[in-house]
Amino acid sequence: MSSPWTLLGAPLDSAGEGQGEERAPRALRAAGLVERLDLRDVGDVVAPLRDPDRDAGTGIVAADQVVAACTRLRDAVADVLRSGERPFVLGGDCSLLPGALAGARVARGPLALWMIDGHPDALDGESSPTGEAADMDLAVVLGRGAPALTGLAGVGPMIEPEHVALIGHRPASLGPDVAAELALVPPAVRQTTALEVRARGAGKVARVTLIEDAGRPAWLHIDLDALDAEELPAVSYPQTDGMRWSELVELIAPLLAAPHLAGVSLADFNADHDDAEEHALRIVDALGEAWP
Repeated sequence: MSSPWTLLGAPLDSAGEGQGEERAPRALRAAGLVERLDLRDVGDVVAPLRDPDRDAGTGIVAADQVVAACTRLRDAVADVLRSGERPFVLGGDCSLLPGALAGARVARGPLALWMIDGHPDALDGESSPTGEAADMDLAVVLGRGAPALTGLAGVGPMIEPEHVALIGHRPASLGPDVAAELALVPPAVRQTTALEVRARGAGKVARVTLIEDAGRPAWLHIDLDALDAEELPAVSYPQTDGMRWSELVELIAPLLAAPHLAGVSLADFNADHDDAEEHALRIVDALGEAWP
């Protein structure tokens, strides 16, 4: 029998301005996420970020608040895992990933990361044009960035690049900014763009991912901007050449069913979108289709 799931809300908008991602946990709860997935909801475990200023030392917006939130999230995730349950971290934006992964690393040891994301999130405080921690989460968990974040798990790096599968991002041909960010991703990270998912088949991509990380506790991170902008426009930075809903469901269903899955995080729903209620219902429906 699989472990029960506990929902931890992380209403983080790493612009520090209370934008739509901050309201995503509330909107998805209202759309029936807890009931559809049969989660135990313990509420929001971190406070929203309320500092739009970019720290001169780290280059990160709301740097001290981001570190504090990730520290609290680390402890909450670790506590859930130690209790024998599995955490579902509901964001918010991708600034939640270092804290969530640190908690899993502390509680479960060396991990694999299955990162479904429209962007590689491989920037740092110097290269990010925004200073938002959501630009930097993959870099941080791989050990590049502000020490207060890279050291959250007490080991460095938090995860080795050969145990990261980055899936659903856009190819370098989309633009020079995309190419420049992809150049920062370590070569050992296994990369499958959204267009490659379509060409190879989402189910096959999932099966290969499971084989490559067999037996190692894994964390599944789903950034909804892996979907094409026509499928889900209610994200912070929508892009073309993304996955379809059916492909996302086919991809994540085997990953969610993996017995060695330690936890899940979901990020980047913009609850301020004009059609947010409709999109929230579609997100819940897709997760329900894929849920084991």
